[in-house]
This record gives sequence, C-alpha cells and structure tokens, in this order.
Amino acid sequence: MGFVVPWTIAILICRRVPLLFLTVAPFISLISITCNQLGMEIGFWTLHPQTELLIFNSVNIDFGFNPATGLLFIYMIYFGQWKRWRTYLVFLLILNGAELTALYLDKVRYVHGWNIFFTFITYGIGLIILDLYFNLLNKSIHRFKLEKR
Repeated sequence: MGFVVPWTIAILICRRVPLLFLTVAPFISLISITCNQLGMEIGFWTLHPQTELLIFNSVNIDFGFNPATGLLFIYMIYFGQWKRWRTYLVFLLILNGAELTALYLDKVRYVHGWNIFFTFITYGIGLIILDLYFNLLNKSIHRFKLEKR
C-alpha cells in the first residue's frame, strides 16, 4: 500500500511532466534513504515490522511514499499554480498527518527524545531542499539549452 497508492497518483502526474520523474524522484529518494537510515541507526526512531537488514525497514517509504509526495509537491508549485506558502502548508500537514497515523498504528516509535515537532522540522527542511533543488535545476536547463549537435 505504501508503494502502490502513492505511485499510482504520481504516474498520472509523470505522464504530464516526465522531467519530474527523472529528476525529483531519485533526489527525494536519496534524501529519504539518508535521513531514515541515519535516524534509525542513531536510534531516534524504529519502524515496525522490523527486519534483520535495517535498510529494508523503510523501503516503502524511501521509494514509495516520499518520492511520490515530492513529485506532487513540485508539480503543485511549478505546474499547478498553487501559491508556494499554501503548498508548503498543505504538504507539511499531509506528511505530519501520515506520521501521526503511523505513530497511532504503532508503525513507528520515537525514542531518545525524538518527537513529532522534530519530524515536522525535518519534513520542512526536506521540502525546502527539494524546492531549491528543482528551482536550480529548472534554471540550469533553461540557461544551457540541451540540444543534439
């Protein structure tokens, strides 16, 4: 579910703007893997069910939910004509709502002082980094015309 549902929605967007799939999805997956692995290794949170290999605990999140959400986020800012502040607000609420649901269902457990406020800040920083990345990428593509010679 954490992989199929988000990507079903994201594929509809990718058909309209294929560049998003090639640029945003790998970038947000890298950020997601890095943050989740660091958080689990340091011991700020654990995901359930647990597997022997730590990296498999968050595979649906790292390659499903987070990249699909990142695609939707960028699409709404750059192609959906949503105001930037509104997009940030909606996506921070969606991401933290999903996190609270996971906490309630015991799919994630915070330890060593980690809490939902830190998660909110982490998601906010991640969205800002993604927005800056796509903005710079967009400017670079327009500045250097990629044409076949």
